[in-house]
Amino acid sequence: MLEDLSKISSFALLGDADPVPQSLFLSHPEQANTLALLYEVSREVTSILDREELLRRVAERIRNIVKYDVFSVMLWNEQTQHLESIFAMRCGDSIPVRMRVPLHKGLTGTAAGERRVLRVNDVTDDPRYIHSETGVEARSELVVPLLLRDRLIGVLDLESGEPHAFTIEHERMLTTLGSYIAVALENARLYEEARESERHLRSDLDTAREIQRQLMPTGAREMPGLDLAAAYVPARALGGDFYDFFPYGVGRLGFTLGDVSGKGTAAALYGSLAIGTVRELAVEHAGNPAAMLALLNQRLHGARLESHFIAMLFGIYDAPSRRLTLANAGSPYPLLLRDGQVKTIRLEGVPLGLIPGTEYDESTLDVQAGDVVVFASDGILESDNVEREEFGPERLSSLLAGLPVGTPARVIAERILTATDEHCGEGHSPHDDRTLLVLRVTEETASDLSKMPIIY
Repeated sequence: MLEDLSKISSFALLGDADPVPQSLFLSHPEQANTLALLYEVSREVTSILDREELLRRVAERIRNIVKYDVFSVMLWNEQTQHLESIFAMRCGDSIPVRMRVPLHKGLTGTAAGERRVLRVNDVTDDPRYIHSETGVEARSELVVPLLLRDRLIGVLDLESGEPHAFTIEHERMLTTLGSYIAVALENARLYEEARESERHLRSDLDTAREIQRQLMPTGAREMPGLDLAAAYVPARALGGDFYDFFPYGVGRLGFTLGDVSGKGTAAALYGSLAIGTVRELAVEHAGNPAAMLALLNQRLHGARLESHFIAMLFGIYDAPSRRLTLANAGSPYPLLLRDGQVKTIRLEGVPLGLIPGTEYDESTLDVQAGDVVVFASDGILESDNVEREEFGPERLSSLLAGLPVGTPARVIAERILTATDEHCGEGHSPHDDRTLLVLRVTEETASDLSKMPIIY
């Protein structure tokens, strides 16, 4: 009968729609109940990823067929080379049990070491028995090794205060069930490892995002005649866009806006490399924008990060002359707002890190009070909606042309970001980083330029 039951259970555990024929309940009710239990437990354990809940459910199910006093599970710890208690239940309640057993010691260690079931009718006659503080004076014990492709996962241990409490049918049933419990425990372990890895990754990303944020300044004080604002919204936890501004000689402000190809951690690291290199070059080789881009291109190409390149704009604002000098390496064209009209500053250039020896063109613009110059990454222009319509340069130009005279640079940046959000629509986030630099020329002048600017 046990062999027939094993054949039937093999089909049932594979998900048969009617795993236990009703006729079997009439002819062999005990075997039918056992088969029903196997089916229910095998179906449940594959869907429970919390280890505590998994073992509690298994213990409750098994108790419907096997009368035990203590149900416990020990897992194999490869590092310590011991079986270690992780769950125990007595009379439906969890109990604390702390046991560590090496292989081939005690009944649990012997069953695990020999990879076979141990069914002891009276533990008082077995010298291998190790007493544990469970609150029950055990007389019989059934230990089932939990194996996954011959790899030891742990053991399932049932104890009873009565001798001869466990039968060969219990042994057969728990042996069959043990393989499913082993799979479920391994799934639970992998799930918890994945959750822990995700927690560590999120923590690392939060730290990296904060470092990236602090690499980029928020403003520049005491720059006469210039109202400056920056905005940065990464599409992911870490972005590939970056910007920077820094003192560039007496009365001069240098600034960059860059967009690394790709997204995520690699792009963010490459952007950080570019920021560090620009700051180094600004101190050691403070030349004109075209020369700076050419030098930076050589440095980045020498890094041999062939899968990445950087589109970048480099500019210098000279406060005494109110002159803006620009060079472009593949970034979108800047826009100039003057007297309610928007003009595109057309300036071409090859992205950095692609072709060694590239030379860059340069453009000089004499600005006047009231002018607004906007530098936007392609994430602004390419923000699209559910119909795949991009925000585009025309919408950006229209927004700028409609601004009231004297709108602060910070407000202009905020309105551009809000407009791209509204264009994308609720639930449709932009797929690329959005970065802006806004320069608004004011009437302010100053005679002492030695202390300017102050970057923060």
